[in-house]
Amino acid sequence: MKRLTNMLALLACLTTINHADEPDYKLPKSEWKTLFNGRDFTGWDKHLATEKGDTALLNVDPNGVFTVVKDEGVGIIRVSGEAYGAITTKEKFDNMHFRLQFKWGIGRFGGRATVGRDTGLLYCGIGTPNPRSGWLVSVENNIMEKGVGQWWSVNGAVIDCEGEWITDANELFIPYKREGKGEQNVVWREGSPRIQVGSANGITPPFDVEYVFGNWNTVEVVFWGGQCFHILNGQVNLVAVNPRHLDGNIWRPLTEGKVQLQSEGAEVYYRAIEVKPIYEIPEALRKHILSPAGDEKGFTPLLTGAAAAHWKQSGAGKFLLKDGVATAEGGMGLSWFTGRSFTNFVLRGEFVQEQADADSGVFVRFPDPGTDPWVAVKQGHEFEIGETNPQNPTWRTGSIYPFQASTTANTKPAGEWNTFEMVCNGHNYSVRINNRVVTTWTDTTTRSLTGHIGLQNYDDGKTVRFRNLRVKDLWPLPGAAL
Repeated sequence: MKRLTNMLALLACLTTINHADEPDYKLPKSEWKTLFNGRDFTGWDKHLATEKGDTALLNVDPNGVFTVVKDEGVGIIRVSGEAYGAITTKEKFDNMHFRLQFKWGIGRFGGRATVGRDTGLLYCGIGTPNPRSGWLVSVENNIMEKGVGQWWSVNGAVIDCEGEWITDANELFIPYKREGKGEQNVVWREGSPRIQVGSANGITPPFDVEYVFGNWNTVEVVFWGGQCFHILNGQVNLVAVNPRHLDGNIWRPLTEGKVQLQSEGAEVYYRAIEVKPIYEIPEALRKHILSPAGDEKGFTPLLTGAAAAHWKQSGAGKFLLKDGVATAEGGMGLSWFTGRSFTNFVLRGEFVQEQADADSGVFVRFPDPGTDPWVAVKQGHEFEIGETNPQNPTWRTGSIYPFQASTTANTKPAGEWNTFEMVCNGHNYSVRINNRVVTTWTDTTTRSLTGHIGLQNYDDGKTVRFRNLRVKDLWPLPGAAL
C-alpha cells in the first residue's frame, strides 16, 4: 500500500477521498508516573486477610502492617509482614512498564519465619481480594530471597513459559530450593519446550542477581499484549505469556487490572514506585517475545481443503489458487476469506517475493469490502510486504502500514520463501518474520477488533505468492481447571 502518491490520478476516479495522504500518526507520548507520594497512601487501598476468611478488611489496619517511614529523610513504605494482605492501586493499568525498589527488613513471621523472606508485586489484578490473603486474581512477579522474578499462581491464574521441571537432579543448579519435595515447579529456560504452568505450580528464574541483604534492588515488569517480562537489577530473569484465569468454564486473558504489593510474612520496604504506559515492546526485549501459540496445535488452514472455496476477489486483478499456493496477478485488489470473521487470533503463513520489493500485504479485521478493496485499507490493518530499505520506514516489509514501521524486514532474497506470524490480541499487533519479531504496536486509533482476513494483489508488474496460510483463535477459549 506504499507509493500511493503515484496513484493519485487513478484513485481520483474511484473515490472522492484522497487516499494518497498517509495519516500523520505517532505513538502517544509515554512518561513515568509516580504512584507513591512519599507521605501517605493516596491512590492506594489496604487489604488485609481475616481470621474468619469471609471478607478481606478494606483500609482497616489497626496493627500498622502498612506504614510510611523515613529513610535518610525520604518517605518510604514499610510492610511489617505480620499479616497477609496487600496495598492495592485504585487505578487499573494495561500495557505498562512498572518499576519499584525494595529492600528487606529483619522481621519474619508465622509459617514463613524459617524460610526465605517473601513478598510480591502482583499485576493485572481483577475481581475482589481473596479474604484469606487479600490478593486479587493476578499475575505475580514474586519478590523472594533467591527467587525474585518468580511467577506463582494467584487465585487460580495460569500461564505459559519455556522451561523444564525442577527435579532432585537439577535443583542443585537453581538458586531457589523447593520448600518441600511435594512442590512441582518449573525453572525458566529460554528456548526449551513450552510448558503450561497450572495453579499448583510456580516458575523460578535460573539465576539470582539480587544484591546482598540491606541493599535496594530494582524490580521491573514490562507487560504488553499478554507478554510478561520480569527484570531484576537490569537483567531479564523470567519471560512468560498468556496469563489467564477461569471464568466459569471459559478461559479469559488477564489483560489489565490493579497492582498490589504484598504482605506475606516478611518485613520489606518499598520506594520509587513508578509506571508508564507502553504502546510497543522495547527493542531490547523483542528477542525474548514468545508466540502466544507455541506449536501448530489448533490451527486451521485457509488455502487448502474446504476453506479454499471461501475466497472472494474485491477490486481489480485476481489471485490464482493452485495446490495451496495463492499467486497475485494485477490489481490493486484484495482476495478475502468469506468463511468467517476473526477477533483475537494468530495468523501464520509463508510468502515469496519473486522480484525484489514486490508489493503485497496481509489485511486483518476489516468488514465485508464488497467491490471496494479500500475498505480493508481504511477500516482494517495491513501487514506490509514490500521494500527492505524504503524511503518511508512504514513501507518496509513487516510494518503495520501506515502506522508502525518494522525495525527490519528480515526477509530472504527474492525468490525464497519467508515465514511470518501476525498476532492480533485486543488492540495489540505483532509481526514475526523468519522467527524474528520485527514489529509490535498498540492501535491507539482503536479500529475494529473483529473482521476478515485478506491478501492484497498489487499492480506493480511483480509477483508475490502465499502458501500454508493458517489461523488459530486466542480468546476466549473453553476449558477446565488445570
